[in-house]
Amino acid sequence: MRMKPKKIMCAIDFSDFTNIILSHGKSLASEFGSTLCLCHIVSEAVMVSSLGHSYFTYTDMESERIRHAKDRLEKMAEEFDIECEIIVLSGHAADEINETACKNNVDMVIAATHGGSGIKRFLIGSVTDRLIKILTCPLLVLHARENHLASPVEEKIKLKRILVGCDFSPDSKLAFNYALSLAQEFQTQLYLAHVIRPAEHTRLSASDYMEIQGGDYTKWARSEYLDLQKNATNEDLKEKSNLSSRLEEQLSSMVPEESRNWCTPVIIQLEGQPYKELINFAEQNQVDMIVLGVHGYSLLEQFLVGSTTDRVISQASCSVLVVRQIS
Repeated sequence: MRMKPKKIMCAIDFSDFTNIILSHGKSLASEFGSTLCLCHIVSEAVMVSSLGHSYFTYTDMESERIRHAKDRLEKMAEEFDIECEIIVLSGHAADEINETACKNNVDMVIAATHGGSGIKRFLIGSVTDRLIKILTCPLLVLHARENHLASPVEEKIKLKRILVGCDFSPDSKLAFNYALSLAQEFQTQLYLAHVIRPAEHTRLSASDYMEIQGGDYTKWARSEYLDLQKNATNEDLKEKSNLSSRLEEQLSSMVPEESRNWCTPVIIQLEGQPYKELINFAEQNQVDMIVLGVHGYSLLEQFLVGSTTDRVISQASCSVLVVRQIS
């Protein structure tokens, strides 16, 4: 099933990384023949008394900021040769973006994150974090780097390699459809990756299992997994080989035969922590975009180690497209 976004929204905050968002928005809109929506959310201006209590909203200042933002976005749109819509609202950025995307039938939102990880990210959060949790349409997260500062708007973003995580869930299938559509438009190499968690870990006690699972707050090392693997019986290895064959066959069957004429699908099987393996593979193979589906996680898992998608977004060096299956 080919996915073709009809309306793409760029979430503009007028930071030094605005042009990298516009570059991707313009390029994707041009490839898919989409309408490009430039959106800016003005935070509410509240006057605060010396005692720390807000006593009125400075309406005139807010109106002026909205007018100024519209002028800036209109000037940006004048430089594009594609259809653009301008939307400027006030309020909480993530919630307003989500509501606006729903009301305007937006098919994809593009936003940038300036990075951040560990306890700082856990405590303060970000607009992107919130969007991942509430946005119903696909979200393309760009990683703003120092070398993107004041970079010009590029005519066309080049995608040569796309990696899609496949765990055969409905969300994963939707992610694959988007990845395949992007690969078709940009004539790219497409990696289909499935990550197998070490089966040997299930034999350990609960406390040892949590320690080996790893993440930012525990101590998992790949060498520990390799040591455990040495103890596997011949029967375990045989079952592992059979599983690998079945996975490769299933992954290969996901790719329509006709699509092989315009993209190069590559089947990848990895072992370990999903987010680590996907990030490492992307870096080693110079992947331009990772596509992932979002599905539920238990409250305990979110609190302790976070989701695979959260970790990939916060630590990957390339852009990440997040899609969610809507029930």
